[in-house]
Amino acid sequence: MSHQFKPGDLALIVNTVRTPEYIGKTVELIEFHRKGDYYQGPKRERLTAEGDAWLVKGDLSGTFTHRGRIQPTPGIALVREQHLMPLRGDFAPEQTKSREVPA
Repeated sequence: MSHQFKPGDLALIVNTVRTPEYIGKTVELIEFHRKGDYYQGPKRERLTAEGDAWLVKGDLSGTFTHRGRIQPTPGIALVREQHLMPLRGDFAPEQTKSREVPA
């Protein structure tokens, strides 16, 4: 499992292999899958992870290719970790608010 992320973290998709419409979307990380792991697909079917990736949920729509078949993605997708940017720490909204400057 990743040391950079944990389930429940928010991340920004900064790149993808097959779904460029996902770039710029904010997602919540559900669980990490290693290549060959099984996971539940969009239609509750059993799918196999083709590489190490996070199962994420968010405002995702469109399709992806899994083993040569087009699959709908109603809000979930597998995204490789290197294609995610964490949204915490300096990126969290609480940290970006301006602070009062003493006069």
